[in-house]
Amino acid sequence: MKNVLVIEPFIQEGMALFEARSDVNVTVLPSPDPDAIREAIVDAHGVTVRLAKLPEDILALAPNLEVVSRHGVGCDAIAVDYLTGRGVPVAIASGANSNSVAEHTLMMLLSLVRGAAAYDRTTREAVWRDRALPQTIELADRTILIIGFGRIGRLVAALCRAFGMRVLLRDIALDTERAERLGCKPVDDYRAALEEADFVTLHVPLADDTRNMIGADEIARMRDGAYLINCARGGIVDETALVEGLKSGKLAGAGLDVFEQEPVQPGHPIFDLPNVILSPHSSAMTEEGMRRMGVMTAANVLDHFDGKLRPDCVFNPEVLETMQAKAS
Repeated sequence: MKNVLVIEPFIQEGMALFEARSDVNVTVLPSPDPDAIREAIVDAHGVTVRLAKLPEDILALAPNLEVVSRHGVGCDAIAVDYLTGRGVPVAIASGANSNSVAEHTLMMLLSLVRGAAAYDRTTREAVWRDRALPQTIELADRTILIIGFGRIGRLVAALCRAFGMRVLLRDIALDTERAERLGCKPVDDYRAALEEADFVTLHVPLADDTRNMIGADEIARMRDGAYLINCARGGIVDETALVEGLKSGKLAGAGLDVFEQEPVQPGHPIFDLPNVILSPHSSAMTEEGMRRMGVMTAANVLDHFDGKLRPDCVFNPEVLETMQAKAS
């Protein structure tokens, strides 16, 4: 019998996969309370996690742990290096939320350039004399720099090309052939490319080399009146520098779905700026996205137990390599 700890329940279609297995015993924690996790994780062979943090000291309490399955793709709240050292794979819902996040990115982009919030306000206030304000622009023939050409970045690129935009791409391991098929231009140095872009959108994980990758120096390089979108992870953008760039008029606007500290605390200076569109880390939370993430989260745990966990669903693939080497 395998014990699975579900930290915060997810969609029923996913939970049903566990319920259908007679060889799996499931414990569900309704909230990510650290003390409750410490108590419940002790006997776990598998853990699913949504918003909870899983640091080393908590994971160390589970001597039988075989797999951690993330309800999503970001793993910055999980002690991945520690689990890798133990030979425990961290599974992710690979591709489950890609469409949702890509569409959310375009929603923010369009809302900013077409003044959606301002137009809504003036319409409600019956101030029709201001219907030409703010000044809006079209996306066609504008240049966007997409930093990160994974599943989400590729979808964003295709959507932008459909709007007739010129697309620049930067990725550590850029698929140049795929980029060229989409009609996009690869760039070697994203900082240099900032000077060309009317828009910059980020689709990279949070890591040591991406933390604050858009800071004061990078914002200074950007075109006057450019826009910045971050639907990836908080911490990739230096929020202090971003606020200054927006206040000064260097940047025309920004769209943020993620923040350095979540939830964002009252009084954050970003709230005082009229040229931003904000959402509460919700870009993946469409009906379809939540269903796919829930099903994949459960399936990844069961697939690991059955010895068939997909390599593309493993955040720390070196663990699979080690397991295969031991098996041979």
